[in-house]
Amino acid sequence: MDYNLLLKNIQQLIELKEEEINYFISLLYLKKVSRKELIQHSGRICNNYYYIRKGCLKKYYINSEGKERIFEFAVENQWITDQKSFWSQTSAIFNIEAIEDSEIIQIQRTNIESLFTEIPKFERYFRLIANDFLFKQERRIKQNLACSAKERYNDFLQDYPNIEPRLTQRQIASYLAVSPEFLSSLRKDK
Repeated sequence: MDYNLLLKNIQQLIELKEEEINYFISLLYLKKVSRKELIQHSGRICNNYYYIRKGCLKKYYINSEGKERIFEFAVENQWITDQKSFWSQTSAIFNIEAIEDSEIIQIQRTNIESLFTEIPKFERYFRLIANDFLFKQERRIKQNLACSAKERYNDFLQDYPNIEPRLTQRQIASYLAVSPEFLSSLRKDK
């Protein structure tokens, strides 16, 4: 199995020796997921952190009106999980689903704990990943509170370059919290 992209991602933040790489790889599990396959269900405890080797996933919840609201997308060379559920071992509020046939590399929470004990610098790596997630979500909250739909759409295009052709209009509209019809008018004004 080729872990080069993942290892390159990691080594941008921490330096690893050969034996550390081998130990880390021994804790990973490659999983192929089909389009529309759920890899995390809301209401269940999230026990895995997922790295996208190939494909596109969405993290979403179902609101009180029964509508899907997309919280986050993840594509190649990105991590995704339900952060609160994963770290606190409480029920997940999000579903994570493949938008297209995908290959993911997962690591279980128990293996991450072992990794932190055996190679403490991985704690720094996953802290930086979690911090990056936090910064993105703070920006997203600010966008939703203070920006127009057009500004949110432009930010979406900047935050997720080259993803638009992979998504349906309904998925993008869900992420932006607008109707598909309104998104269509935003696109025409672009």
